[in-house]
Amino acid sequence: MSALANQIVQPVMMADNPLVLSEIYQPGVDFAIWQRQLSDELEQNISSLLQQQKTFTFRVILRPEEVSDWLKAQWPASYYGALQADVQKLVTMFADLFDQTHVGMRLELVDRTLCPLFHVDKVMARMVTTYHGPATEWLTEDNINRQALKVRQHEQVVRDPAGLQQASAGEVLLFKGQEWPQEDVKGIVHRSAQATAENRRLLLTLDLV
Repeated sequence: MSALANQIVQPVMMADNPLVLSEIYQPGVDFAIWQRQLSDELEQNISSLLQQQKTFTFRVILRPEEVSDWLKAQWPASYYGALQADVQKLVTMFADLFDQTHVGMRLELVDRTLCPLFHVDKVMARMVTTYHGPATEWLTEDNINRQALKVRQHEQVVRDPAGLQQASAGEVLLFKGQEWPQEDVKGIVHRSAQATAENRRLLLTLDLV
């Protein structure tokens, strides 16, 4: 039984325990958030990476056990051991949750906003974490005009801008998407946070393949 099973099921489940991610399988749960803090060593790796790299985008399909060595090969002259290990850990967790041998991994350092409009992911499930910079913005169900979303009246999707929710850097987000099977899933409405050259984002996105 889940360690969080005694909690009342809500569309969004949050905890500082990684076991909260398994709550995604609960009917009625669309979004799970592992509220974690990054270690000092990981923060130092990220700071060093941002100093040495301007932008990059890695898109690859890997086995979990391949991730750390693959990343090391992208930066042969640098050492980011804590970051490599953390990415591999998250890929492994995602693969284990969905019984996958391979995972679609996207690691990006961006200086522009990737998905500025609120939307629902057209996937079965997706994991996202922002290592640096503004993190994902999302809406509670009572703050969504889903009819406006359906007809792409983007300026009317948010009922109350003051109620906009935003994750924190380091938190791990796991979404159900529109293709989640065996359940009528609306999906969490979310968008990318703004990024600029002065305020870059380092983010990891994991998808099923």
